[in-house]
Amino acid sequence: MPKDMLNLPVLGREATVVPGAINKEERTIDVVWTTGAKVQRRRWEGWDTFVEYDEELIVSPNAVRLERLNDGAPFLESHMSWGLNSVLGNVVPDSVKIEGGEGRATIRLTSAPDAESVIHRILEGSVNKVSVGYRVHKYEIEKRDGERELWRAVDWEPYEISAVAMPADPGASIRSDESGQDRLHPCAIIRRDTNPAPAGQPKGHIMTKKKQAADGAAENGRATDAIDQRTADATADAGRSADQPETTPQATPAVDNSAAAIEAERQRASEILTLCKRHGLDDAAEDMIKRGISLDAARAEILDHLADGDPFEGRTAVPAQAQSSGETEIAYRDAATTAIMHRADPGNVEMTSDAREFRGMSLLEQARHILERGGVSTRGMSKMELATAAFQTRAGAMSTSDFPAILANVANKTLRRAYEDTPRTFAMWARRATISDFKPVNRTQIAGAPDLRWIAENAEYTYGAISDGKETYNLATYGRIVAITRQAIINDDLDALTRIPVSFGAAAADLESDLVYAILTGNPNMADGKALFHADHGNLGTAAPVTEVSLGEAYKLFGKQKGLEGRPISVLPSYIITPPGSRAIEARKQVTATTPNSTSDVNTFANRLQVVEEPRLLPSNSADPDPWFLAARTSRIDTVEYAYLDGQDGVYTETRVGFEVDGVEIKARHDFATKAIDWRGLFKNAGIGAV
Repeated sequence: MPKDMLNLPVLGREATVVPGAINKEERTIDVVWTTGAKVQRRRWEGWDTFVEYDEELIVSPNAVRLERLNDGAPFLESHMSWGLNSVLGNVVPDSVKIEGGEGRATIRLTSAPDAESVIHRILEGSVNKVSVGYRVHKYEIEKRDGERELWRAVDWEPYEISAVAMPADPGASIRSDESGQDRLHPCAIIRRDTNPAPAGQPKGHIMTKKKQAADGAAENGRATDAIDQRTADATADAGRSADQPETTPQATPAVDNSAAAIEAERQRASEILTLCKRHGLDDAAEDMIKRGISLDAARAEILDHLADGDPFEGRTAVPAQAQSSGETEIAYRDAATTAIMHRADPGNVEMTSDAREFRGMSLLEQARHILERGGVSTRGMSKMELATAAFQTRAGAMSTSDFPAILANVANKTLRRAYEDTPRTFAMWARRATISDFKPVNRTQIAGAPDLRWIAENAEYTYGAISDGKETYNLATYGRIVAITRQAIINDDLDALTRIPVSFGAAAADLESDLVYAILTGNPNMADGKALFHADHGNLGTAAPVTEVSLGEAYKLFGKQKGLEGRPISVLPSYIITPPGSRAIEARKQVTATTPNSTSDVNTFANRLQVVEEPRLLPSNSADPDPWFLAARTSRIDTVEYAYLDGQDGVYTETRVGFEVDGVEIKARHDFATKAIDWRGLFKNAGIGAV
């Protein structure tokens, strides 16, 4: 029979407390932890499809590994294995037995004070359901016409027993082992729908480091032979009907020394070499071939080695219920993100076909979906336990850390969209730049090339110097942290995911505008020690509203501007920047083209200036005059420059699972700076009081 290898999580099944077997004085209870009944299960294929199958446990001493239970396995609360407070007791050593097709055990309950409330319910009988967690090391799969596949566990191991309020639904009871590295384990899959391979040859063993340290070389051989014999007996038990007596095995046919037998031996050696190489056991291949063991025996030895060693060593472990590509996982996260954003803002976020899978789900229901898809059963979990588990990081291809990642995606996208949608009028007239680090940056004022001089015949060219000035500034960092807590998930608080990040995104954009326009209103000093707008700079007009006369004065002052070398620079304004109200109305009238009745009605400045209306230019006192400004194009001369850190334009976000808070923390960071570089491209008129 062909055999495959899968990595499977711990499974769970309903069990019962034996009626009348509660000893309150000794604090012990007897439980039936398995009857091996056939149950329906399902496994995931991809992230949106599952396949149903039937599982049957073979309950016989040859099929069940009882060592872990008989060694005092824990008795837990609701399969919670990530904390010591969930331990309610342990299985009494050597009390585990197989009788009459049932698995029975005695459990001694703890006397710890923090577990007393749960123990009291168990002893009084109000909690009378238990569930067993187990690992399957080998399945035989039988295809049945018109029915689900039958997965018969012929080699399995009880792992722990738990008290539960409601036993897990067998169809959805795959449980994740919370211990991290041991979360998955190898399981051999034998399909019975093909012809079996020859059997009956002697079995050998692989000497693993773990077995050497525990039992020594001699014990290794005995343990491996016992496991091989147990597997063979379990397979026989599984195939034998209830009323069919056990028969004596047929004798092995004599060895054929023909060419066909030689070819079969070559094939055996080749497949053993291939199997050992695939699982990183090259050194063991030669020994197996020399000992003449069959392919089935070789596979069994390889399985034993993988079970005793690190299941993750040299290969990628993928849960059987979530085998999918990285692109599929990204699509899953994007779909969940879109569904949440659509709930919060259906008018602006379109529901995609993938996101419809999550339509109508609350945040807690999405957390449950993600956990169960990752192999974690949520049956019996309270809302707080469910939210806590959703924020835990686990191993595997589809880890529960996907939930905080999805929440972070929602917050990041809403924050970024709010940042980009918030108006920033300064971008129309100021110059954008990037800075590679946080060191001070010197911006040079290039005044222009020197005069071109006449060169006589056979005369030499002379050198001209370019005068310059410097303005210095550097980046500053601004930021805050947004926390999305367990309480927000339980309360289905979409505001915590959308409205708060929106406010942060808008605040980042507003910060930029505040800093840029503070230059115009604050009139800071330049490198020469004088204010940006100063009579000596020739860029300060006579206080007046926006009229033909005041604009004419501004153009005249622009025309008088000279470079550092003393020559006119021929720069004219392209933007008029005003506060809302009277100044804005005046400006629009002056720059709008009209059809005049006479030359006196001609709009002199029509289509020459672009109006930029900015509320930050309004004075804090309504009685103060409303100023207005002119600016030249930055392609012609520097005016005001704003800068971001190279590679991080705008708001940058980082996410981590919270430590100070129970949830996920999103840090919004913004590196930004702005500075007036040259006064020659700017003009200010103090204006008059608002009309």
